Amino acid sequence: MQSLVYFDDLVDGRTYWGTECCADKEEMLKYARKNDPWPFHADVEAAKKSGFGGIIASGGYSITLGYRSLTGLYNTPETAWAFLGGLKWPNLKFHLPVRPGDRLRARMTIQSKRKSSKPGRGVVTALTEMLNQDGDVVYSHEVIFLIATRPTA
Repeated sequence: MQSLVYFDDLVDGRTYWGTECCADKEEMLKYARKNDPWPFHADVEAAKKSGFGGIIASGGYSITLGYRSLTGLYNTPETAWAFLGGLKWPNLKFHLPVRPGDRLRARMTIQSKRKSSKPGRGVVTALTEMLNQDGDVVYSHEVIFLIATRPTA
């Protein structure tokens, strides 16, 4: 049976880790060609001549990998967060490019939480960071989301 994580279970300062995922070159190129066709994202030869010296992932693809990693945290066969929706993503910053073959993992740290003015829910602010295989942050952002409080009997 799947256990639920509620607002009440989250602790300020606690860090949660997503699962590792890999930046697949062909998936990166397919995403970029469809959604973000800048030459350094979508054209291998042109990317070699860019300031990046090779193909790099689109920001959208990088964020997709973040979602993929976090799914291994908040939506598994064993555990699911009682998530009610995202409200805001302030301060999105891309620190380093994501390159083909990078192994990435999301880290979420709870910064603060408060009960909502509406019963049965809480508001959580967390810092989400995507780290590569070297432990370097490739992108980060705050996330403010709603999560259900534990039901009372």
